[in-house]
Amino acid sequence: MKKQLTLFAAFLLAISLQAQAPQTVVLVSSTGEVGLIPKGKKKAKPIQNGAVLKTTGKLQLAAGAEATVYCNGQFKTLAGSPSVELSGVCAKGGSAPTDAGYDFGEKLMAAVDMMAVAKKRGDGWSNSVTDPKRGGDGWGNSVTDPKRGGDGWGNSVTDPKRGGDGWGGKGSKIRIILPFGKVIAETTAFSWSRPANAEPYLLVIKDEANKIVHSVTLRDTFARIDLRALNLTMDKIYHWGVSVSGSKPMTSNELEFSIGSEEELKEIEAYAKSSSLAGSTKSPTVGSLIEATALENGRWYYAAQKVYAELQQKYPDNVVRMMHAAFWMRYGFRYLAENVARG
Repeated sequence: MKKQLTLFAAFLLAISLQAQAPQTVVLVSSTGEVGLIPKGKKKAKPIQNGAVLKTTGKLQLAAGAEATVYCNGQFKTLAGSPSVELSGVCAKGGSAPTDAGYDFGEKLMAAVDMMAVAKKRGDGWSNSVTDPKRGGDGWGNSVTDPKRGGDGWGNSVTDPKRGGDGWGGKGSKIRIILPFGKVIAETTAFSWSRPANAEPYLLVIKDEANKIVHSVTLRDTFARIDLRALNLTMDKIYHWGVSVSGSKPMTSNELEFSIGSEEELKEIEAYAKSSSLAGSTKSPTVGSLIEATALENGRWYYAAQKVYAELQQKYPDNVVRMMHAAFWMRYGFRYLAENVARG
């Protein structure tokens, strides 16, 4: 898990750099028609959720429209005014969350930094999120500059020069994906990448003493395993991996997981739902994104990914896609990050 900690440290550094950058406003969610009037213009241009806006412009809200924005560590829900000066949005008087909304704000800005770096470097997958041509939204010159050193993107995640080795039916390496962290003792999907391989996979789960507690051979790149049937001990560390024998043997990396309690999981979910931000907006996505970030911070990565995936399937807006992609990037899964960013 050292690599995961390194990646998370890179995220924290990116967030600290963001605090030094010029102020920007992120459109977190919106209902109804919301547009941006750039400085010196009179006509509004449509913008999408996830847009990073310069504070020199104005937001235009149609009748009945609502917009939740994030700036300077504060969330504000805007409604009732036909136009709002963005320079005033970053002023004091907003709702600086101290609950689960704070965690959401940190993860949101990490996702914004990720997309900004990708756009600056010309990574094509970033173009599918919040097209900057649709309103001068400020991408690239109002967010953390990757040249400032320390954001970690591109050198602390999967090296793109390796050509997606082990992904999409290519390469000779197996990369296991989920689960890791805490999981409930229930039927759980174990998943891994697909290299260039025609042989069956052997999945093995071991305990702390390296004793095999379960193994199964199959041809798919996932296995649904009922963890209740394995009689695993709560809070003990287990690790798992996948291998292939035959003419071209392969052995994956290993990931660790432990069995958590349903009571702890419910406490985290309740903590997320109690956020003042979740109750202040009509957005169908904000509450679930707060839950996903709270689960991730509690090391319930499998549950967090499930929330992100369900959100993206039901509400594929840019904030959901950015934050889902950033989730995968935090743990070195660049291939998966690119896929979810493209939708």
